Amino acid sequence: MKKLLLLTAALFFVGAAFAQQNAVLMTRQQAARLNCSVPLHYTQPAAPAAVISHSTRGDVAPYNTIGQTRYDMQTNGCMMQRLVTFNDGTIGATWTTCGTSSTSRGSGYNYYDGTQWTRGNGNSAPIDRIESVRAGWPAMAPLGTNGEIVVSHNGSTGLLINVRPQKGTGAWTETVLQGPSIYDSYIGGNSTALLWPSVATNGNTIHLIACTESDTVSLYQGIQTCLVYYRGTYNPSDNTIAWENPRIVGDMANHLDWYDNFSGDSYVIVANGNTVAVVYAEAWTDAFMWKSTDNGENWTTTTIVNSVVPDNFTEATDFIDTAGGAAYVTDGSFAAAIDANGKVHAAFGLTGVANPELGDGYITIYYGIDGLFYWNEDMPTFNAQTKNQLNPDTLEANGYPFFSRVDLDGNDGVYILSQGTTSDTYSFDDYHRAGMTSMPSLAVDGNNVYLIYASCLEYPFLGVDASNTTRYYRGIFGAKSTNGGASFEDGISWLSYNKSCFYIDWAQYDWTPESSEWNDGSIEMEGENVYPSLAQNVVNGKLNMIWHSDYFPGNAGGSISQNDPTKVFFTSIDANQLGVMNNTEEVCQGMWIDHTGIADNTLSGMKLYPNPATDNVTVAFAATESANATLSIYNLMGQQVYAESIVVNEGNNMVRVSTSALQAGVYMVNIKTNQGTSTQKLIVK
Repeated sequence: MKKLLLLTAALFFVGAAFAQQNAVLMTRQQAARLNCSVPLHYTQPAAPAAVISHSTRGDVAPYNTIGQTRYDMQTNGCMMQRLVTFNDGTIGATWTTCGTSSTSRGSGYNYYDGTQWTRGNGNSAPIDRIESVRAGWPAMAPLGTNGEIVVSHNGSTGLLINVRPQKGTGAWTETVLQGPSIYDSYIGGNSTALLWPSVATNGNTIHLIACTESDTVSLYQGIQTCLVYYRGTYNPSDNTIAWENPRIVGDMANHLDWYDNFSGDSYVIVANGNTVAVVYAEAWTDAFMWKSTDNGENWTTTTIVNSVVPDNFTEATDFIDTAGGAAYVTDGSFAAAIDANGKVHAAFGLTGVANPELGDGYITIYYGIDGLFYWNEDMPTFNAQTKNQLNPDTLEANGYPFFSRVDLDGNDGVYILSQGTTSDTYSFDDYHRAGMTSMPSLAVDGNNVYLIYASCLEYPFLGVDASNTTRYYRGIFGAKSTNGGASFEDGISWLSYNKSCFYIDWAQYDWTPESSEWNDGSIEMEGENVYPSLAQNVVNGKLNMIWHSDYFPGNAGGSISQNDPTKVFFTSIDANQLGVMNNTEEVCQGMWIDHTGIADNTLSGMKLYPNPATDNVTVAFAATESANATLSIYNLMGQQVYAESIVVNEGNNMVRVSTSALQAGVYMVNIKTNQGTSTQKLIVK
């Protein structure tokens, strides 16, 4: 994620990149068959050698820039807790920040006191760190009655623990929590480093996990890069923490098949009262949950996913065939939360892999596999160890809520970019093997479950990455369940939708060949929105969240940008509006009314009932102003089968339509005014 301008100086550059690619409209099932071979241990692309000039997206209400960083990468897998809403409605936020030098890396921080972000916002948002030395990978939690804690790693001696008894004010007290002393052959001596922390709290009790630093001959408890658990007790009177000796979590030592080593950010710890849970899901591996109901004293183990990829997978010996397509696996990006009853909720991103040729150093990734699924402890686990147990069609058929790229233009498919003039070489995204819909974050409040995530957008939301390859931007989406996660009924909100976007007609520049599908337009002022973090509690009916936004799609591997920094966006919405506001069934349908901008839609909240319908359907919607409108019904071939002129009144509206003359099937119902449009899918039986 680096910034890019689509203005005059850069138009030829971008136009040329578009000319080298085509788009293929595919169903989810067709996209799932796409594959590309990549090295088993590939590296991230380097940052661009030259800085490309760019425009500034700036703050677009209700988004607020509360932080900045020139460090591109925020996680190796799942996001640790980066945003905390305190019980009085104040908010603390952290992120890995960096200035123009890598030595300045550390934990960025900002605090909302109920009225303002006290360390600045917009172009004045902070970019400095709170630590005294270079650090990174912060995790944050409330502490004690009114305090806060930020934990990060310095990569050498241990974890940096920064605490203060009064959130938002006063000096941080910084200490170093050293890990077990382990011989490290890389440095030729012992190391006490701890890496990639995750933290959760219950009052004055701190639950902390991190990895030891080791290599193939440097083990702790027989485990390479061992995941260790620390429990600490905070004393607010003198602002100190008493740490217990480190432990390995649960039954790890008895099962060294998958637990022989851990990777950064392949785990997360969450707590609610005396219930604590650690969820682990490295890319392609089994997914486990270790759970304690006595504040971290004793643990039980649950295998959530028994992966089809063999334990201790080795490319040279473990064959995974391509017959019937990919082996569906988790992608290493996931989230967890615990409700008031102690039930664990989780969401996992998906991808697909195969290893059809042993010993060539490559694995096959089915990058077109797209989606994430939701699970809680009331649902069955996945122990079949078959290639299709995580197939999206199988998940949906068995009642697991599933989320994938949104069909923004309503054409019952999504576009897949291909390189060159043929359709057999496809772009591969580079967020550490994360799927096209991934990076989930969860919150639970009573029987309500809230989920936000990042997903690739559709044409024309495109940008050029650090390697000059055109890719889809990602956006932030969200949904909610009001029945404990059994279903997410209100739809999908496009949370990062930017109404300041404007449409560029590439045809006027005549740089792309007539055969190219990219000669008709693109979007300026949109960007890449990734790494969402949702505060895990709902206060005053609000959901608070942050994500990172800039103009280059993809990840530059943590390279330092010398141009404008990535923005840390914050937004707050009414919890009951998740899945309703900026509903993806409505927000993009017909919004590009000309080449100067996207219209503010006067229509919202469109509902059809009954649906499926037989003789009649009632179309209910809201309007912000009175207007004349057209109500149309289209079949899936795009043919108009019904139309009538209606009068839309300001406020709530209901229109009754006869469907008795329509054949059984799927239709799209559309209402259009001069100021906007709204569309919903109708089933007639």
